[in-house]
Amino acid sequence: MSSVLVTGGTGVIGSWVTRKLIEQGEKVIIYSRHPDTTLIKDILNSVDSVEGDILDLPNLIQVIRTNNVDRIVHMSTALIDPLEVNPFMGYRINVDGTMNVLEASRLLDVKRVVYTSSMAVYNLPPHGEYAYPSYKPIDEDYPKAPPIVYGATKLFMENMGLSYHRIYGLDFIALRFSNSFGPLRQIRHGILALHSKIIESAMLEKPFKVFQDVDQLNEIMYVRDMANAIVLACFAENLEHRIFNVGTGSGETLRHFIEIVDRICGGARIEITPSWEAEKDIWACIFNIDRAREELGYAPQYDLEAGIGDYIETMKRLAIKPTVLP
Repeated sequence: MSSVLVTGGTGVIGSWVTRKLIEQGEKVIIYSRHPDTTLIKDILNSVDSVEGDILDLPNLIQVIRTNNVDRIVHMSTALIDPLEVNPFMGYRINVDGTMNVLEASRLLDVKRVVYTSSMAVYNLPPHGEYAYPSYKPIDEDYPKAPPIVYGATKLFMENMGLSYHRIYGLDFIALRFSNSFGPLRQIRHGILALHSKIIESAMLEKPFKVFQDVDQLNEIMYVRDMANAIVLACFAENLEHRIFNVGTGSGETLRHFIEIVDRICGGARIEITPSWEAEKDIWACIFNIDRAREELGYAPQYDLEAGIGDYIETMKRLAIKPTVLP
């Protein structure tokens, strides 16, 4: 039986990809250097987990060959915080590691590689008609000029994946994700976890102060929708494009997010800073997701209320204690 290899398959997003693949009857191999199974502890008997480093090409090849892997979802990555502190380390993981995945896939005739990219490849903050007040949705042809190291590594590896497709015929797809939220994100993703801090402070009935502009329109996507898009990309056929925006396709405000958390949790103690003190979010934009809808069959399943509700239910079901980090 063939299998799907998921690098980073126990991560904040990868765990939901693993779940979705298992639900569809796929054999899943998780490949991770330090697997944390908190988010999949209830389905561990249904997956095969292999400890391994994506920088170890011989081991990666051996795992792919031994497990008859025919599709790879590549999600292992160095995130924004550590990359800004140590760009060389980030280059090794995000560039060298991904090159190993591409080369191993070429050598072993893997059917498809799905690469998780990011909105960080774009020239942000958005300008002109793509910014306030019109917020025209950004499509895949929007100018690319990554403002941070993370985005630079993601864009480079998109281009390398496309080169492997052109030169070797490797079936490569890259998904550019918008802002997202999900359980365990603040522990693993640091500064990107404002939405988690809001939810979990409300669960703990503790006060929390928001310093960000709460009235900017922005994409706020739940992790289960991300996982659904990734699994769709694994098996979609007759594709015209290789790069896809994945988001909600609509704008929400942080103020609305806070109002929903307050309604679900009851009496959330969230303090919003005055508008003249609030920080602007440079990532605030809206995605055009027409291409993903038409070719992948993707459509968002979770609005804010459904996503926040599932977040809280998942924390309780998996006995994950809420926390609010500095």
